[in-house]
Amino acid sequence: MSQLNNTLLKVTQLLSDGEYHDGTSIGEALKITRAAVWKIIKKLEQYDISLSCIKGKGYRLDTPLVLLDPQKIISLVNEDRVDIEILEKIDSTNQYLKTQLNHANRIKICIAEMQTQGRGRLNRQWHSPFGKNIYLSLLYPFQKDISELAGLSLVVSLALGKTIDKVIGQKEKMGIKWPNDLIIAGQKIAGILIEIQAESNGFCQAIIGIGVNVNMSDIATEAISQPWSSLQKLTGEYYDRNPMCAELIRQLLIDLQRFALSGLSDFSSEWQQRDVLFGQAIEVTSGNHHHSGIAQGIDAQGHLLLKMADGSIKDFSAGDTTLRK
Repeated sequence: MSQLNNTLLKVTQLLSDGEYHDGTSIGEALKITRAAVWKIIKKLEQYDISLSCIKGKGYRLDTPLVLLDPQKIISLVNEDRVDIEILEKIDSTNQYLKTQLNHANRIKICIAEMQTQGRGRLNRQWHSPFGKNIYLSLLYPFQKDISELAGLSLVVSLALGKTIDKVIGQKEKMGIKWPNDLIIAGQKIAGILIEIQAESNGFCQAIIGIGVNVNMSDIATEAISQPWSSLQKLTGEYYDRNPMCAELIRQLLIDLQRFALSGLSDFSSEWQQRDVLFGQAIEVTSGNHHHSGIAQGIDAQGHLLLKMADGSIKDFSAGDTTLRK
């Protein structure tokens, strides 16, 4: 694990105008040595950030790069009960928050520029290159028994969908593939991994991991095994992830509190509007078993309902879903 290097942040802010800056002028502007500037440039290259270097002119970013700024995100969120930590590099933000479990009713949030062992559902690898996407985990305390948290992943996916709609202005229809894959035009744009830490006396803590493909390009295609997209690929725009992270945190806090008070039923109409599987012929893989049928939405616990060939309805609390061709 490494904390976000403040000098790295400042150098990228200086280079973000797309112009050439030589090592001396960067050093003078930031009050650091040319050797320190060189180290930062080398670190950016190690992170596969494309830079141009011309002797006598200096360095320039070939593509936009706005790093996460802790102060900017904290000021935009403006919530006293929330602790926000920005990391430069971590194995997994979810794994990190498992070491931060607390009983002080605090909400802890960890956001990383890069993950080396990012995970999605079913223990799949989540491709997490430096400085391009959102890798955010939130530790949320619930005064509930673990059995009362059924449907939590659906609520989180709805909060994420509303956030993305605000960011891209609903240029594309955002749907959700049960249980929590965010889909646009048949391509996955975000995913969620929730892990519950059960405690005694009706208290538990949810670690909510969220990955959003924001500014990732085709370069990463070979590292991802399923159809995917990113906000930049969809709209052609580069996105500053700082206000996006703040908006996501604000929406999560609203919807998690709403879920804690009213449960999944309060979100049923929202789910129906986003459900990309409803009425579709699908296959559900649960363990080593495969089940085919017509998706019929969800029940009160957030379980997927599947109409079988004999007309019966079968429910699934977990599994992987695919559309049948």
